[in-house]
Amino acid sequence: LKSSAKHRRKDWAFRHVSTRALPMFVQSPVQESMAQPFTAARDVKLQSGLKVWSNVPAPNSQYHIIGDEYSQVLELDVHPGESITCEPGSMAYMSPGLFPDVDVGGCEQGCKRCCCAGENLFRLHFLNETEDLQQVGLTPTFPAKIVPIDLAKYDGMVFNRGAFLAALGSDWSVDIKRVRSMGTCFCGGQGLFMNTLHGSGMVFLQAGGTVMRKELQDGEELVVEQGAVLAFERSVELDIRKTGGFLVCCCGGMGLFNAVLTGPGFVMIHSMGLQKLRSSLGAPSGGGNSGSGGGAAE
Repeated sequence: LKSSAKHRRKDWAFRHVSTRALPMFVQSPVQESMAQPFTAARDVKLQSGLKVWSNVPAPNSQYHIIGDEYSQVLELDVHPGESITCEPGSMAYMSPGLFPDVDVGGCEQGCKRCCCAGENLFRLHFLNETEDLQQVGLTPTFPAKIVPIDLAKYDGMVFNRGAFLAALGSDWSVDIKRVRSMGTCFCGGQGLFMNTLHGSGMVFLQAGGTVMRKELQDGEELVVEQGAVLAFERSVELDIRKTGGFLVCCCGGMGLFNAVLTGPGFVMIHSMGLQKLRSSLGAPSGGGNSGSGGGAAE
């Protein structure tokens, strides 16, 4: 009898734990494996028409993006005989069969990137000279997300200086495009020249904070802070608009001018560009407030 009563107490305790305690553990979130490609939250559309960009690589893709919202890692599959190009200092790890090399891509390309595009003079390459698949892991040069762009669809896309991270293969190039007016040059946040990407391969940009996108209709305008511009289609026009009066300019933190993007075309903006990140950390930026209209924003 004592043994039977003891078993009944144990059975009651087990059922009590099973029905009350275990759901606490069942409902706890499970940490995502770092070996799986990063999948962002569901695409969210705002009342303004902007959509929060979501990073979901296609199945069987040649690249994988992992990590959290703060700073991500791009892992690229490099096939035999193939090469990838990236910004110096962005390599985190690589397979032993990859061979690094550095060049400037020719005098013209080097001058365009260094003097006009705000990018590094040198390019870092990783070439797979073996007969096996190799991998390389790249990280942004500041806390950022990684944004893949298919140049086969967006050839000629304009991107902000400092946003380039890497490119697959060799069918791509950086070029420059002059802005429409001197006012846009000094106050539009892009300087005298805008940076353009050409080719048919995959390139990867680095963007800080939340990344949003919008498909502008013909003649539709979007007013943004200059440093928030990440990239836009070549059919989109960049102009400027005065923010307001003296108090708005000096005390509202908006500077004298805002950038105006006019469709048709695809635009992308980010909430924490490199210039804004530097300002928030109190680091010297070399040009004062990015909203004051001086120089080119990063």
